Amino acid sequence: MKKRFSLSRVMHNERLMMLVSLLLAILIWSLVVFGPSNTQEHVISGVPISVTLNDYANQTLNLRVVSGANATATVKVRGLRSVVSRLSASDITITADTGNVIKEGTYTLPLRVVSNGDYTIQSVVGPDGNNDTVTITCDAWREAFFPVTVQMPNLKVADTKNYQIGTPIVSNSVLKDGFITLAGPRTDINRVDAVTAVISDEAELTESGVYTAKLEARDQAGVLIESVSFVNAEDGTVSVTVPVLVYREVTLSPTVLNAPEGYANASSLVTVSPSKIELWGVPSEIDDYVAAVQEQLTVDFDHLNATNLKREINLTATESIRPVNGEEKVSLNVNIYNVISKTFEVTISNKNFVAQGVTSGYKVVAKQTKLSVTLCGPAYALNAVKTSDIRAVANVTQGATGLQTVYVRVEVPGKTTVWPCYEDGKNGVEMLVSVDNE
Repeated sequence: MKKRFSLSRVMHNERLMMLVSLLLAILIWSLVVFGPSNTQEHVISGVPISVTLNDYANQTLNLRVVSGANATATVKVRGLRSVVSRLSASDITITADTGNVIKEGTYTLPLRVVSNGDYTIQSVVGPDGNNDTVTITCDAWREAFFPVTVQMPNLKVADTKNYQIGTPIVSNSVLKDGFITLAGPRTDINRVDAVTAVISDEAELTESGVYTAKLEARDQAGVLIESVSFVNAEDGTVSVTVPVLVYREVTLSPTVLNAPEGYANASSLVTVSPSKIELWGVPSEIDDYVAAVQEQLTVDFDHLNATNLKREINLTATESIRPVNGEEKVSLNVNIYNVISKTFEVTISNKNFVAQGVTSGYKVVAKQTKLSVTLCGPAYALNAVKTSDIRAVANVTQGATGLQTVYVRVEVPGKTTVWPCYEDGKNGVEMLVSVDNE
């Protein structure tokens, strides 16, 4: 026998009622969320505005946006609550129309908004809060070169009697020929008066050190210009070596080379004034500096004549050496008076040609009959020299045979205050000889 349908039985079926309740809840929720009466407006603020210059402005004119490039806008959208409630600034695309940007200046540009989903754009308001526009300023981008000075107000030496801060040295990695390259808007680059590297560290120094300095570009009034950048130092810093100089007193001693016999033991033949110099310098470099000065105090009679009996050596400051008295001169005097020069044409023979150092089993014969020789000395002594008094001495140590050009040194036996003067860079006179087996 069939059971009759009973509404009461259905209503009291708990499982069935739970399923029906769930389905009704889903249906009602769907109607609330997706129904046509659920459309609403939503305001999204802080939407980035994309400002891209056209190719002519960017590439041909080298323009850059120097103001307004980071502006944002407020957008009102309309759509289903389920859609618009999830929108954020990153979901909206706003671009500025830069088609009319063709030179430097300030422009008010219309904004374009693109919907990226199932909603409509109701309005867009630019940064001024009233219009659907954005205002930008464009300027030509340029580069310029400036020297860099170093400021280190908080670095001092521990003992001013024995230490001194030398000239700071900016790292070569950011410099080109001693200058740093600045990049930025033409208007701001033209305002730059000076570039400084500022060391903020505080210390009392007894030795050289390397510090990090912040680069600053300022105008004539000292106002910081923040819109420029530093090429090869994009982080705005640079390494600076701060040398610490020590005091040194140096006694100068001239060196005499190839002096003729008559001056070999003369105590005051060469004098230097001042005989002592005072320096501030980096310890590791003072010796090299002094050696370079001493080298200039060398008197080589092979190249001494009436024109260079006196000379001056400039003591110049370097990045690591600083003369105490500033830029000063050292005078060197060769105390021989009334010096003259005279050229002799000497006829070469076995009597006035001597070969020394010849390898055993070989002989050297002069193949040149005339030799031009320049002698120097006091007038009274040089005027007493005859051509026949002059001889040529060759040092030939090689074992090769045949014709050879050698350098011969000139001697004037018995004339102890006369000396030969050779060409610069040479220590003898060229002469043709023949080297043969005996």
